[in-house]
Amino acid sequence: MKPNSTKALPCAIFGHNYQRSKTNIDHTIEMTCSHCDTVVVTDRHGNFETITVSNTQIADTLQELYRLTRRIPKTKVAV
Repeated sequence: MKPNSTKALPCAIFGHNYQRSKTNIDHTIEMTCSHCDTVVVTDRHGNFETITVSNTQIADTLQELYRLTRRIPKTKVAV
């Protein structure tokens, strides 16, 4: 494995040094490497999933849709 920069060199040799950056409501933990700023998320079973650009865009879009549905009141129809 050839690192792209000297910032990722410790991660290439020794592995990542993850630190907890955020705990989500759905019991997943977001962790960030202190050397190369790689972000991973643990699921309920403890498996690591790397966050890619498409995953963050999807999550942001879903969050925005949720906020829009909460903001617009639903009309009630009398029967």
